Amino acid sequence: MRTWMLSLFALVVPLGCAVPSNFPSQEELYDEPRDYNRFAVFSHGREVIGGQVNAGGVLGLDVNLGRYTDADDHALRGRVYGRLVDMRIEGDRVRGLASSLPFELAIAREERVVTARGLVYGRNVEVALSDERARVVLGPCELDLGRRGPVYVGRKRCDGRWQPEEVELQVGRGLSTWSDAERLSALSLMLFMD
Repeated sequence: MRTWMLSLFALVVPLGCAVPSNFPSQEELYDEPRDYNRFAVFSHGREVIGGQVNAGGVLGLDVNLGRYTDADDHALRGRVYGRLVDMRIEGDRVRGLASSLPFELAIAREERVVTARGLVYGRNVEVALSDERARVVLGPCELDLGRRGPVYVGRKRCDGRWQPEEVELQVGRGLSTWSDAERLSALSLMLFMD
């Protein structure tokens, strides 16, 4: 009896594990198309920062940033990398706190580029964003990225040394509805971990 049951088991188990010929591959199952309504920074091909962008803010695992647009309360508030953010937007100036450190940006738009200069996380920052390039300097680190299709691609340098891997930046389409001050403030917070 026992031999008969083992023979039946040996016959049935492989039949239950057979994969149909039209079953999708692992790549088809897990390779999602790029969502252009996301903000994301990729390094080594892995997403290290990300969030869904819309008119109300940015929401992701590490970012929960709300956009307030009332006439008497124009602000960005929430958490970025677990740190509280509270900043007030007054025209082309943004002031507040990020992780209990000073945040202050002055925004300017030229012909084809929008720039921001000031303090983020208490450190000097410069941001320049155009259709062709994205350049951000925060303290000892900088990103220098050029447009490649729908994303910016380039390298990151910290403390004078270029990192060997490429960095990709995807600026979600949802940010296009934000003002220059809101957009550059959010990007400057999210591009650097501190």
